[in-house]
Amino acid sequence: MKSFLEALNRPAEAFRNKNRAVAWLLVVFTILVNGVFEPLLAWFANSRHTAPRIYLMLHLMLRTTLLGFASYLAICVVFWAVCKYLFGGETPLKTYIQTWGLTFFPTLLCSIAVAFSETFFTVFWNNSTWGMFLSIVFVGILVWKAILYVIFLREVAGLKGGRMFGAFVVIGVIIIALALFDGYVGLKTPVI
Repeated sequence: MKSFLEALNRPAEAFRNKNRAVAWLLVVFTILVNGVFEPLLAWFANSRHTAPRIYLMLHLMLRTTLLGFASYLAICVVFWAVCKYLFGGETPLKTYIQTWGLTFFPTLLCSIAVAFSETFFTVFWNNSTWGMFLSIVFVGILVWKAILYVIFLREVAGLKGGRMFGAFVVIGVIIIALALFDGYVGLKTPVI
């Protein structure tokens, strides 16, 4: 619990301490919310489900879960390659894979919010209060993730100043492309 609270309250220290267990728990839970929980929630919310659809849904859940892990590894490799080859970072790839997951608490919250809001959209439909609340939540999550992204570049990649800004921009463009790809393959919240 202490490591989890450190990741939430003092992310720079969590990156320095390489809290691998917390990082992997956040990644696994985020991917399971996207790949398993969300489809099951949608299936149980739909009153007209049939048995043959279950097998198709299980295939989709397995595929989406595997693509979630592939997406996580892809973003780690992109971070490492851009930081190492374009901006002179010296951190090994293994460290990126083990620590990027510490930035996933906002992604996990976003995954849960998207799962519920898309499954029960009739509750949120034409309700300006819920719409405003969800907009604030999603903007807050994006800002939180961006802050963690900068801390990650400073603490894990070891970049500072112009090199950190350059990596932020280059990787930001690649993150947008990966987010679009994640949406295309069925991950409603990008695993990045």
